[in-house]
Amino acid sequence: MATPLSLYIPIKQDAVSQASAQKLYADFMDIVTPILTEIQIVHYARLVLIPNASKKGINAIMLITSFDGAMNPYLSTFWNSGPGFKTLVNAIAAIAITHPPLPIVTLSVFENFITSNNLSQPNDLYQAYTYTVAQINSGE
Repeated sequence: MATPLSLYIPIKQDAVSQASAQKLYADFMDIVTPILTEIQIVHYARLVLIPNASKKGINAIMLITSFDGAMNPYLSTFWNSGPGFKTLVNAIAAIAITHPPLPIVTLSVFENFITSNNLSQPNDLYQAYTYTVAQINSGE
């Protein structure tokens, strides 16, 4: 069964944070594609920049994924995937209006940051199939 993550992070409105959000968006696929390909538990992943009401600037970053399994094992898999992912998480946390102590150096702080900003619950996701990513990729 897949689980949804809708990570909503309102960001600071200064020029540095706005530029950082744009860079995170531009670099997102290059950073996560090798990780996602290796771990084979994420069905879909995207980073969305939520504009301010005035359409000038970015109000928030939203990371939307669906993945196999439960939330904490999923987060642990990413946490243990290497320094590239931790750099990404810390870059997002650094521009968040409300963030944990930086840098994020423990799995429990990372889990708390993600779960406290997740707008989805497991029952929020319609699922048309029961195959895992690994099963789909293997052709089972």
